Amino acid sequence: MVHIYLIIVNPSSGSGNARSLWTKVERHLKKKHVQYDALIGGSEASAREFVWQKMQEVKVKAVVVIGGDGTVNAILQDVVYTDTAIAVLPAGSGNDIARIFGLTDHPGQFVDQLLTARKRKQIDVMKVNTSYGLTVAGAGLDADIAERINRAFYKKWFNKIGAGSFTYMIGTILSSLLFKPFKSTIMIDNDKFVSDETWLLACGNTSSYGGGLVICPYAHPIDGVLDVTMLHTVKRRNILFQLFPALLRGTPVLKQGVTYKKGKVVKIDTDRPISIMVDGEQIGTTPVQVTVHAKALHLILTT
Repeated sequence: MVHIYLIIVNPSSGSGNARSLWTKVERHLKKKHVQYDALIGGSEASAREFVWQKMQEVKVKAVVVIGGDGTVNAILQDVVYTDTAIAVLPAGSGNDIARIFGLTDHPGQFVDQLLTARKRKQIDVMKVNTSYGLTVAGAGLDADIAERINRAFYKKWFNKIGAGSFTYMIGTILSSLLFKPFKSTIMIDNDKFVSDETWLLACGNTSSYGGGLVICPYAHPIDGVLDVTMLHTVKRRNILFQLFPALLRGTPVLKQGVTYKKGKVVKIDTDRPISIMVDGEQIGTTPVQVTVHAKALHLILTT
């Protein structure tokens, strides 16, 4: 059976430099006489279909994603629990996956690390209802921020000038001012938590999302557990002036109204449908169940 690399390029990711990164990667691959098949552009559904079909036809050494966290999430669905690894060359606006694992954004170094695959690691993933995720699943204020950012008319403009963090800043401010808290019941393994004023619930396989907000500071993607952060009974002004500055610094928020827990199965129910986002992508509304799947994904660490 033929052994090849699959390349997924999302030109619409982030600052729009995925295509130029691919041009440089392709040059290195051709110079080294590497066999590959590439899909440039198209929908996430077409990318998934491309990967799935190729995996039936040939032996895939790795699926390379040149794009953002959302594109990685799409491809993740079809390579979990297989021997096929993912390699990520970040070209998104948030790039939390690359930041967490210290992945290079230099095309030459990326190709060298890809071909040797010396740093291939098995890592945990989450299953959020029926979808897999790699970083954080969030419900509440954080999902509201993600939705607001994804539909913001100014997102592409900020990304083009390399100021994607301003998109997150504006979205955070607007959502913090407009979002209404909700009632929630959370089961973490066998422990039950009830809150009449919930702002945010985050289940982290990794520590950060949203371009570097460290929402689950104790999370690690190889420990076989989820880290849960619950934000409740806090004043609105404290979210903007205390919580988010602390998240940007990466420091745990050791204040009343912020609770950290760990578990393998997390069930969330709410008094109204609350949006759920995974890896920055909106996937539905509550109720939701999040479970950890230990060492279910092979990731090539192109550090």
